[in-house]
Amino acid sequence: MDLRTITKLIQSRRFSLSDEKKLQGEIEEEFVSAGVGYRREVRLDDRNIIDFMIGPIGIEVKIKGARLNIFRQIERYAAFGDVEKLLLVTNVPMGMPELVKGKPIHVLNLAKAWL
Repeated sequence: MDLRTITKLIQSRRFSLSDEKKLQGEIEEEFVSAGVGYRREVRLDDRNIIDFMIGPIGIEVKIKGARLNIFRQIERYAAFGDVEKLLLVTNVPMGMPELVKGKPIHVLNLAKAWL
C-alpha cells in the first residue's frame, strides 16, 4: 500500500480529535475494515515507538504538543532504516519539510480534512 492510498483511507472518515489513543484506535479500525496489513506500536529502539507501520511507511498520530517537539519526534523516526517514508496524522497546524533525514514526510491535518 502506498502513502497516497493510506492518506485517502484516513481522510475518508471523521475521527475523534479529543484523545490521541482513541484516535489511534479509530484509525486501526479503519485499517482492519479495509484489510490493510499494519503493525501497531512498533518499537524502533528502546526509546522510540511509532504508532503504526504499513510496510516501510511509518505513521505517527499527534493531536497535541509543541510543533518543535513533534518535528523532533519525526526527525528521530526518520533516522531509522526500517522507516522509508513518514505520515504525520495531526490536527496541530504545522508545516514540515518535504524530506527529513532524506526521508519523504507527509502531513495529514485532520482538522483541515473536515473542511
